[in-house]
Amino acid sequence: MRKATFLALALTLVAGAAFAANELIVTEIMYNSIEATDVEWIELYNNSSATLDLTGWYVLDDDLGHTPAALSGTMAPGEVKVVVGTMATFTAKYPAVTNYFPATFQPGFSFNNSGDQINIFDAAAQPVYALIFDDTAPWPTGADGSGPSLLLLSNNCANFNDAACWTVGITDGTPGVLTQTVGNEDLSWGLVKGLYR
Repeated sequence: MRKATFLALALTLVAGAAFAANELIVTEIMYNSIEATDVEWIELYNNSSATLDLTGWYVLDDDLGHTPAALSGTMAPGEVKVVVGTMATFTAKYPAVTNYFPATFQPGFSFNNSGDQINIFDAAAQPVYALIFDDTAPWPTGADGSGPSLLLLSNNCANFNDAACWTVGITDGTPGVLTQTVGNEDLSWGLVKGLYR
C-alpha cells in the first residue's frame, strides 16, 4: 500500500479551509493506460458556483523535483478540462477531445503506475486540492493497466482520499466528459465526446 508522503502531510496541515471549499477537483484519472507507452491524463471539474481564474495555478505530483503542469484561462461553474501527460499520444488516442489545457506536463513526466499523488496549487502557490491514490485494494484495481480509468463516484465525497469514493471507469475512460461524478452531465461542455463513443 502506498504510504502518505511528507508532502501529503504538509499539504493537509497547510490547506485547511482551502481544501474545504473543494472548488477544483479531480474527477477522473488515467494513470496506467493499456498502451505500452502510457497515455496519461487527469480530468478537472469546477465544483464551485463561480468562474475560476486559473492563471498561475498548477498541478504537481508527490515529487517536488518534477516540473509542474501549468493551468491557464478560466473555468465556468460545472466546466470540465483535461490535463494531458503527453500531447501527441493523447490527441492521437482522443482526437475529438478539445477541452484540455494547452500547457501540458513536460516530456517524460508521468504518474507512478503503482499509485501517486495529485496536488493542485493556486496562483499564490497555496494548495487547494490533494489526492493520494493507489493501485491496490481497497482502491479499484481494475484501473491499473487493463484499460479503464479511475473514476470519482460523487463530487460531494467527504474525503477524496477515501478509496470508497472511486470506481473503475470504462475502457479508455471519458476525458472531458463527466460520467457518474455529478448528477447533471449537461454542465459539461465536453459532452461532444459522446458523438464518437
